[in-house]
Amino acid sequence: MRKLIWTLLSILSLSLSIYPTTSAQAVHGGESALGDPRVVAIIGWYETNQAGCTGALIAPRVVMTSGHCLSRNPTDGKYPSSNTEDPKTKILTEKDTPIWVAAPGVVVPRGGATVKAKVIAQFASSRFEGNLLDCKNAGGGDCHGALFDFGIMILDRPLSNQTYKVATVEDIRDLVVNQKEIIEIGYGMSTYEQTQGTAFRDGIPRKIITKVRSDIIQDNRKFYSYYPELMIVQTRYKPGEYSCGADSGIPGWFEKNGEWIYLGAAGVGMGPECGTPLDDPIWKDSYWMQNSGDQFDTAQAYPEVIEAANKFLAEQVVLEEKIAAAELKAKQEADAKAAAELKAKQEADAKAAALKKTTITCIKGKLVKKVTAVKPVCPKGYKKK
Repeated sequence: MRKLIWTLLSILSLSLSIYPTTSAQAVHGGESALGDPRVVAIIGWYETNQAGCTGALIAPRVVMTSGHCLSRNPTDGKYPSSNTEDPKTKILTEKDTPIWVAAPGVVVPRGGATVKAKVIAQFASSRFEGNLLDCKNAGGGDCHGALFDFGIMILDRPLSNQTYKVATVEDIRDLVVNQKEIIEIGYGMSTYEQTQGTAFRDGIPRKIITKVRSDIIQDNRKFYSYYPELMIVQTRYKPGEYSCGADSGIPGWFEKNGEWIYLGAAGVGMGPECGTPLDDPIWKDSYWMQNSGDQFDTAQAYPEVIEAANKFLAEQVVLEEKIAAAELKAKQEADAKAAAELKAKQEADAKAAALKKTTITCIKGKLVKKVTAVKPVCPKGYKKK
């Protein structure tokens, strides 16, 4: 879709019979973000996969990403029944589409991450709409990436102890008006060979610095039924740096008063990227050499999604605390019962031992007599043998 200006960053190459021979990196031209607590790899369907999308770990159990990352389809063609889809968002349930999130900033190699949490709930806008990429059939130009493309995942356990703020409209207005720089961090691909399945990713997250645009190019707002202020923000890449496949959901971060603030999730890129063949004319297009960048859905534009996710997590925590309390009570009762039973047994054993008869042999010269009693004593004149 880069030839048509827009590209969904999430598209993954299918498994090929060619064995990869070289290593590829995430976020072309980026610096290592290994150990960064703000970024996580989203692993769809199979625990042994590498990142299918990228997300931001906003809170210990909360990941913000692109909406289309919530319903990852398998590469083996075994799709679940459409009956399990949400009728509005078309997003499948977490039971039908298992998703894992790796610990923040770790290497996610082939074979999967060692430390990860499972997604137990996912939330997207009721207005979410998948991408329309068939521009020719759409009437020439009426094509777009996913609309209202923002989502939240709730994890079954915490992956950190940090929490970050979401940018306000005022924060974003400042970024746009002053064309400030932000940091983008992703786990995606970086070379054409890797997108074709002839190279491996090394699984290391990488970051690039982009500049926020003061305008919107390839404006698709006509497709939106609702458009709050600064819901969409676009950035410009620096020469030689760009995001790529599996970078969908890549978080945008900026620093304010010594604190890192989350901007939103990028699900669409503009201009050429690592999946674009090197002989594609777009690489020599002066316009796209100056205007390539990413498009972010800002988190602040989705208060209803954030509210729903927060409500679920709050109720989940209460439920988990009740379950933990019930399990603790049951364990304490079981331990108390086991202790009481042990004590009763010990007392019974002691009592039985106290009442147990024993036999001793008593002798008097050549006479021998056996005496059996609880406390046997030899008769007068006899000695215990």
